[in-house]
Amino acid sequence: MAEAIFALDVGTRKVAGLVLAQGKKGYHIQAAAVVEHQQRAMLDGQIHDIPQVALAIQDVKGQLEKKLHISLKEAAVAAAGRALKTWRASATSQLSPAQEIAPQAVLALEAAAVQEAEKLLLEASEQPLAYHCVGYSVVGYNLDGHPIGNLVGQRGQSMTAEVIATFLPRVVVDSLVTALERAGLAMHSLTLEPIAASAVAVPAAMRGLNLALVDIGAGTSDIAITGQGTISGYAMVPSAGDEITEALASALILDFNTAERVKRQLSTRENLTFTDVVGQRHTLAAAELMEIIKPAVTELARQVATQIILLNGKPPQAVLLIGGGSLTPGLAAALAGQLEISPERVAVRGREVLNGISGAKNLQGPQAITPIGIAITALKREGLGLARVIVNGRPVHFLAGQQMTVTQALLAAGIPARHLYGRPGRGLGVEVNGRLTFLRGQPGEPGKILVNEAPATLETVVKAGDHIIVTPGRDGADAWGTVGDLVPELAPKTITFNGRRITLEPEIIMNGNRVDYRTPVQDQARITYNPLDTVARVLEYLGEPLDGPVLLNGQQVRPEAPIKDGDNLITGAGAAGRNINITINGRPATLRVQAGEALFTDVFNYLDFPSSPPPGRKTLVMEVNGRPAEFTTPLAEGDAVTLRWDP
Repeated sequence: MAEAIFALDVGTRKVAGLVLAQGKKGYHIQAAAVVEHQQRAMLDGQIHDIPQVALAIQDVKGQLEKKLHISLKEAAVAAAGRALKTWRASATSQLSPAQEIAPQAVLALEAAAVQEAEKLLLEASEQPLAYHCVGYSVVGYNLDGHPIGNLVGQRGQSMTAEVIATFLPRVVVDSLVTALERAGLAMHSLTLEPIAASAVAVPAAMRGLNLALVDIGAGTSDIAITGQGTISGYAMVPSAGDEITEALASALILDFNTAERVKRQLSTRENLTFTDVVGQRHTLAAAELMEIIKPAVTELARQVATQIILLNGKPPQAVLLIGGGSLTPGLAAALAGQLEISPERVAVRGREVLNGISGAKNLQGPQAITPIGIAITALKREGLGLARVIVNGRPVHFLAGQQMTVTQALLAAGIPARHLYGRPGRGLGVEVNGRLTFLRGQPGEPGKILVNEAPATLETVVKAGDHIIVTPGRDGADAWGTVGDLVPELAPKTITFNGRRITLEPEIIMNGNRVDYRTPVQDQARITYNPLDTVARVLEYLGEPLDGPVLLNGQQVRPEAPIKDGDNLITGAGAAGRNINITINGRPATLRVQAGEALFTDVFNYLDFPSSPPPGRKTLVMEVNGRPAEFTTPLAEGDAVTLRWDP
């Protein structure tokens, strides 16, 4: 027996249902039923009164079950095309450079980008809605700010993924699910109304043409544009048949239901009789009534034409009208005028133009297109499946393709996938003597996923009824350190400065305050310290100028000369003196003479002379101009000095 599909078109004014199966020469409708809502339970294609809509669905279901002697358990349905939202967003995750990027981390990053897209969509929405993600594609990846084809196996400090995600408002899906459940039905599949209508009204052979398909219902007019072999875009106008009805009701003081009845009879009767809300009975010609609604029809045509031009960029080659609202007198001609195309190129398409559809003669006209399209889309398995899983004890409905993964379940449950990967602890950036230094935080610990109590990953495929338990990962500890981790150990020095013995105590300053090695480091702190390792740094520490000669251990030195514990440093007047040119062991030398006269002992400050005799030598020879000398022998300009160890 051929597979049969129960399809429901839940519209603003009525609910149409049919049971369709694949026949030998196409599709066969086994039975069909149409029921109007008893009250205005839907507005602009959105369910507002679930119990009332459920009653209409239950009525349709009951009629079909009675005709076919079967029990219907599930139904294929469609969401309004205007509900589809597409958004672009990116997400960035910090990394530990020591670890390779795992596939699971990339999936978590993509899921975070999808959730960021949903967040941006919510911020841009006029109403606070939640959304189902029905699919996404990756635009690209970045590693440390540079584009990269594949993140898996790479190393770095940060990675970014950019995605384009598509959403449906959860209220659209959830209200349909609830209305079906109240009528004793499960959702077999979900498609979009323009997709369903296009499947039969604009077959693939026609999609090479630039056409506009306009489904004019009671609350909304959905638009699909075709061209170059595909459906290139969707749009929606929040006006349709109800606006025409309300124009009649306002002009003639009628209740909405009476005005709706009058509108439907305009094309079939020359004169119409009705009673207004104050009890007055009227009989008017249909032509007169058409003049009353003409401004509203023109305005609806203007809005639809405007959206077509915005979406298509130009008037299409032709416009196909479907839906009950397309039967409004004068609408096709008004739309042709607004688009400035020939009236013959705007046509109402009903079931009678469809090939290969048999059965259920009671379902005719343009209002039959969408329910038939929903059924065929479901039969071809081109709709979106609906699944119910339990995530951390909470039931979640979500849409998916043939494969549903843990990632999709977490998105539907609103659980950020990035929570599965503990972020690295925050680092500390500290400036030490003008150079930026980093202390890194600890890497995070991954979380755990269980599907039906078995270990799983984000890629694990799940099915309806599965139980998913997610344990978040742990964030790594933030970086912590002390001044001693960044500043080398500095020992005090004791020197003689201009005849005074002083102790130099190195000091460390952090953010303007003196600190010691045990002081904790703050993020973005500025640390300065003076190691007191050169003459210049010592003089800076002492507050002494560098504009005169400097003597270190009796020799004039440059400011960058190193200084050590026990050295003798002289500056200012104490460093003033004169130079004496002599020869030492036959080589010219210049001695700096301070106050008084130069002595032989000053030669030892000039030469690196061993204080102990080398092996095999024991006699110290000291001579000035060839004569024996003492340590205190005076030296004069031009003297020849001999200094050596003899055997």
